[in-house]
Amino acid sequence: MSFAQSYYHSPNDTIIGTAIYEDVSVFNITQVHPTADTISFRWKKYSVAIPATWEASICDNGNCYTTLKDSGTMATIVTGDNGLMSLHVNPHLQSGTGIIRYSIFATNTPSQVDTLTWIITAIAPNAVIEVSTLQPEIIIYNKRIAIKTLNDEYSQVILHDLNGKVLCHKDIQAGQTSISTQEYPTEVLILQLTGKRNFITKIFNY
Repeated sequence: MSFAQSYYHSPNDTIIGTAIYEDVSVFNITQVHPTADTISFRWKKYSVAIPATWEASICDNGNCYTTLKDSGTMATIVTGDNGLMSLHVNPHLQSGTGIIRYSIFATNTPSQVDTLTWIITAIAPNAVIEVSTLQPEIIIYNKRIAIKTLNDEYSQVILHDLNGKVLCHKDIQAGQTSISTQEYPTEVLILQLTGKRNFITKIFNY
């Protein structure tokens, strides 16, 4: 007999965020536990792809480590308490994007494994990332991504897999470009646009 999960991840199982130069930025994924039972979580590092000079570490609900520890077990979560997986990142003076992934499961439902993903981009402390209601237009059809932007906001497009490997890096000409994803077997990809603004999102390669 299989049992349903008695928790969910908040804000989601994926966080897309920015880290400031020479500062520690914290990105929390909470395992919300609304039921009256007790629960125990185990977690394991799945993959890490970050620039060489970045410092990153992981905390759970009970322990903080000085590195991206390979695996661990949280303190038991009791009624009214929640689990926590917390990523801490200091990019120092190195720009770039890092992708960190951890698998996690409750010991009472070990076959139901979730993967938590942090996609973090480092920016200089005086950089301004403008929030625009005019998001780029992205159309995905038949394993092709078509991108259209406005006002020269974005000049390059970078496509990553979930391990952080760069699959494609090309210029955006006259506000538009397209990429074929036929050669990439992975079902989930990370699309990043850079330029005057920075935009990053997860897409499904169906």
